Amino acid sequence: MLTFSFVSCDRNDDPIIPDDIIEDGFYVIGAATGFTSLSQDGAVRTIMATGINEVGQTSRAGMFEKYIVLQGGQPFSLILREGQDETRFGATLARVNLANEDGNSQFEQPPIEVYRGVMTEGGTLQVAETGLYHIVLDLNLDGSLDDRLILIAPVTWGVRGAMNGWGWTEMTANHVSSERIVFTITDQEMPTGGAFKFAYGGVNGGGWKINLYGDDYDVTVKANANLGGTATVLTPGGDDITAIGAAGVYTITLTFQLAQGAVQRSFSWGYTLTGTVDLPENMYMIGADFGSWDWASDGVVALTPVHGRAGEFWTIRHIEEGVPFKFNSVRDWNGTDFAGLGDNTGEGTYFEFAGGNVEILESGIYMIHIDIRNNQMTIEPARVYLTGEPLTSGWGNEAAAYLFSMSGTTLVSPVFANSGNLRMFAASNLEGASDWWTREFNVFDGRIEYRGTGGDQAAVPATAGQRVTLNFNAGTGTIN
Repeated sequence: MLTFSFVSCDRNDDPIIPDDIIEDGFYVIGAATGFTSLSQDGAVRTIMATGINEVGQTSRAGMFEKYIVLQGGQPFSLILREGQDETRFGATLARVNLANEDGNSQFEQPPIEVYRGVMTEGGTLQVAETGLYHIVLDLNLDGSLDDRLILIAPVTWGVRGAMNGWGWTEMTANHVSSERIVFTITDQEMPTGGAFKFAYGGVNGGGWKINLYGDDYDVTVKANANLGGTATVLTPGGDDITAIGAAGVYTITLTFQLAQGAVQRSFSWGYTLTGTVDLPENMYMIGADFGSWDWASDGVVALTPVHGRAGEFWTIRHIEEGVPFKFNSVRDWNGTDFAGLGDNTGEGTYFEFAGGNVEILESGIYMIHIDIRNNQMTIEPARVYLTGEPLTSGWGNEAAAYLFSMSGTTLVSPVFANSGNLRMFAASNLEGASDWWTREFNVFDGRIEYRGTGGDQAAVPATAGQRVTLNFNAGTGTIN
């Protein structure tokens, strides 16, 4: 059990709290919250936000929710402020163990004990134990419920995701007060691109949502028992968080503070990810046409490191439509293989995900560029360019006049305008892609050799009127 201290925060230490303007809405007021009236300094922070119905994940008229610390055995009320009028609501609460409700074998609800009741004008409410609670009420404006209902759920936060097979790992609460709590999990191993969410009450399994009433599982209003979203915004029932760019050992911190505003990051919630990121030194591509799913096969593709960019890799291959493949940083089925990352440029245009693999939508020669540090992948039609002395102008120039054209499974350059040392590079549309020379290669004795992590490659003389033909799958090239 957590030991809470009830304090009043220095307003200057909390820059995200708006001015104390008493807006219309529901407020959680009473001895249990430490705010006994709306006129008390800081009481505006007890206002409830518009509720997000888990059914459809949309805002619902007449539904409100709030995360707040309540002191056990002390009364509180829900005060509806409308202009200068204030109406006080209470409820007779029943304690319900969700694990015992019919149908909970479906893991719809977390197996915790909650309070439920019907709201009535006048009176108060109270909980038995001091702690952080999720209060959800619905005024039944559309008549879809049995009455005006209230749910009060105790909140113990944990994480669910790639780190635990979407089970549940409890977080440790620190810096505990009625105003602020920091929940932390340390030394958490995460795979590349590993997604996760924050969820409460998940011990021994259980679901992501709570019915506002009874054990009827065909209900229309449910509260979200989780937070998800993006690297910048957390919302109730939000999408999986895909902020892990590289495999490593992380500290995940979720911070609650009593705040006025929506139930989301920059108001009630914030989170950080810190830790030691282990960027892979290698990246491999395996598939039906690339090693026949056998890591020991010579057909497995070793991607080329992007020069000077740790954790970035690229390759060009002719890939047949609908033939599956995927990636890993080691030549093994060790559970860290992946098909996509957080940001997958070209999805739906050039490729799709199917059965946990990647499949190209139209046969052709493609550039694959993977950036583990920033959790990005792009697959796009290959764009290879001549550069340097055989051209009429420019280094790293991506003009159409210098672009290779596809001929079957090979790429063929334009005719060299001048004699001089041949240089070539692969272009990339990956966000933040580096300079052209970081993805450079050349042909030596009929073989394609990549700069990778090495220095400048040896000079390859070429003569005006020649051209170069490249077969990336075979690893060969000709200059004639």
